[in-house]
Amino acid sequence: MFGIFLLVLLCLLPNPVSAQAQELHHTTVSWQEIGKGLSFSRLDVIEKGDVVESLSLVRIDPNYNSFRLFHGKARRMSEWRDLTQAAVLINGSYYTPNGQPCGLVKIDDKLYGPLRNSAMRGMFVAEPRGVSPDLPRATILDLTAAPVNIQKLPWTQGLMSFPLLLDSQGRIRVRSSNQSAQRTVICTDRKGNILILHSAGDYFSLYELAKFLKASPLEIDLALNLDGGSKAQLLIHTSRFTLASPSFLEQSARELFDAEASLLPTVIGVFPRED
Repeated sequence: MFGIFLLVLLCLLPNPVSAQAQELHHTTVSWQEIGKGLSFSRLDVIEKGDVVESLSLVRIDPNYNSFRLFHGKARRMSEWRDLTQAAVLINGSYYTPNGQPCGLVKIDDKLYGPLRNSAMRGMFVAEPRGVSPDLPRATILDLTAAPVNIQKLPWTQGLMSFPLLLDSQGRIRVRSSNQSAQRTVICTDRKGNILILHSAGDYFSLYELAKFLKASPLEIDLALNLDGGSKAQLLIHTSRFTLASPSFLEQSARELFDAEASLLPTVIGVFPRED
């Protein structure tokens, strides 16, 4: 959501800081297989005995699932699903009032948004050209540690966003604030999986979410924040499992006050791999 763009800029840290002691607890991470190389878990976050947040987690093995970005006319997530037939869909990063990405989006040979935006801290990339054992099929690049040359980028799909919540050294890369909202975060874990995290509520600030992820048993390597608030959305549709978060009823209620509240110009889709 472009309205959050400047607010999140205030959260960026010039230098990483370490996470403080974690006071939250959570239910056990129990993975449910919902497709080949595709698993789901729901994690309730507990503070002082009360459930304060519910997190939906999707674990994706890139060896069995491919990723593709879509950008165009802003649509409801259900409309993107009808158009793409993706097994999993999540929202993309921030965008301007006219629907253009604030950070670069790469889809095959097409580029959308600015080539350079110094606010961008990470880039999700997937589907390298050809077959290279040296390149992961999907990963997250730390743009502060290693700026990329877009013209030489070997991956066909890419999306820049900010902030990077956790880097590969386990350092928190966002400043503490009281700004909380619904969140969508894309992560890599130490086994090479892609993890998607979506919060149903607005309990977490970016900093507190980074602390929580750092202390979690998810073995996260890097965590990149995507758009939040009403634009933070997750849709799963496989033969074994379906989920819409927020629910279609919640989205309809939002649209009574803002007809464009749930519309997304950019989404990330996950598909069973055919190669």
